[in-house]
Amino acid sequence: MGKAAELILTGPGSGDQSLALDRPVFSIGRLDDNDLALDNPYISRYHAEIIRSGNSYLVQDLQSTSGTFINEAPIRMSVLKDGDRLRLGRGNGVEFIFCVRSDLNNQDASNQEGFSLNPVRVIAPDEARFINTDKLPKSKDLANETVERLRALYDFTSELLSAQSSDDLTSMLLSFLRRTTRAERCAVLLRDESNDELVTAACYPGGANAWTPSRGIASRIYNDNVAVLSFDASTDDRFSVHDSVQLQAVRSVICAPIGSKTRVWGVCYLDNLTADRVFNDEELDFTAAVARQAGLALENLHLVEEQRRSLESVVRTLSATLGARDDSTGGHSARVAAYSMGIARMMGLGPKECRLIHYAALLHDYGKIGTRDDVLLKPSELTPEEYEHIKEHPLHTFRILSKIHFPDELAEVPMVAGSHHEKWDGSGYPHGLEAEGIPLGARIIAVADAYDALVEERVYHEALAPRDALEQITARAGSHFDPGVVETFIEFFKGEIEPRKSRGSPTRKPGE
Repeated sequence: MGKAAELILTGPGSGDQSLALDRPVFSIGRLDDNDLALDNPYISRYHAEIIRSGNSYLVQDLQSTSGTFINEAPIRMSVLKDGDRLRLGRGNGVEFIFCVRSDLNNQDASNQEGFSLNPVRVIAPDEARFINTDKLPKSKDLANETVERLRALYDFTSELLSAQSSDDLTSMLLSFLRRTTRAERCAVLLRDESNDELVTAACYPGGANAWTPSRGIASRIYNDNVAVLSFDASTDDRFSVHDSVQLQAVRSVICAPIGSKTRVWGVCYLDNLTADRVFNDEELDFTAAVARQAGLALENLHLVEEQRRSLESVVRTLSATLGARDDSTGGHSARVAAYSMGIARMMGLGPKECRLIHYAALLHDYGKIGTRDDVLLKPSELTPEEYEHIKEHPLHTFRILSKIHFPDELAEVPMVAGSHHEKWDGSGYPHGLEAEGIPLGARIIAVADAYDALVEERVYHEALAPRDALEQITARAGSHFDPGVVETFIEFFKGEIEPRKSRGSPTRKPGE
């Protein structure tokens, strides 16, 4: 193919010298290894490059000292148009006229609709300059924009530590990309393990269904675990011709994997629909680094969730072993946990406190594993000696659970579970604690435990009607039970337990 475009050097003594732009990337700078070497003090060593993309040309400033300008306006990257005045350097820099040759104008119109994507850049996430900072220039040579991006990335990495869920994290990521990139649209897609596909978790503009990011590009990036910069994705033959970018005429795309050391969780997708707003190499490196940090944060959230599930399964298994030993109290711990959670939520306790109470309630009777069978399974009323023996179970509960390594936010589970027989007036056991000296969680479990014991049939008493059981609980407020907890339990009973009873619903579901 012949010359499609050229630069015409202007200025005194230039003689309107013409330079053919006959290669995919045409570099200009002061050093001899540029395609055009200019001995001019206003020109940086590597000042700018002109990138041919199909039928279009883009000029990119290479963080030069004295800037690159089109028609006197400073640019970082821009599409060149026929007749544009391109200036490298201020003052006595060098000026060119960009000229499109007629043979380009005569090409088929369908070819002029987009770029062929010759200069597409692909990088592995770990090679991004904002992660592998050895690839950045020395600090004294960093452009102000690069420094600001480094600061923003540092702040974002710290911000991610506050994310409590993947929803929190994707919202933070989308908001950050909107603030720090020139993208007209951006989206975060995460892999849905149940369907083994990428789904939009967040996008701008609009909600998750406002527009559809390119599935072809997103899937390719997810599968290959690379970050891609495209100057015109609509004509990139690596993506399906039926893909959404073809229909939307997307002109510029950055897509980067949200990955960690072990897996890829999803992708960040940014695009521009107009040729006047194109991404540059640094924006690709920056987005790849941002996505990488988000991937590491997602992995941490995943590990925390896995630990939570593992602990939950252990707690439920321990609770179930006691129920399997004593059929007469089967389901008791689960119901006490449900009642306790309902009371705790109605008292306005936070998620962490509720979770601690839930686990303690499930395990509150676990010390009965050390109770003799002839006492635990006795089908008649206990003797005084046998009753003293079974009263030891809260202390056994505390000692056994204290051997389990609970995470910091659950460290009080053994004490809460082992204190559910303490009484408000100090007459309880095993330690004789009183009033607010009893952990709040234990005071809540005490009420839930007593209510369930009253409404369930036992060998030593018949089951009471729910209203009668409530009266007995209320009568013991201020002696056995915390009056404030009882007050909340009455509200919980009227709002949750009684309506379920009237509908014939199982009692083990309240508060869930």
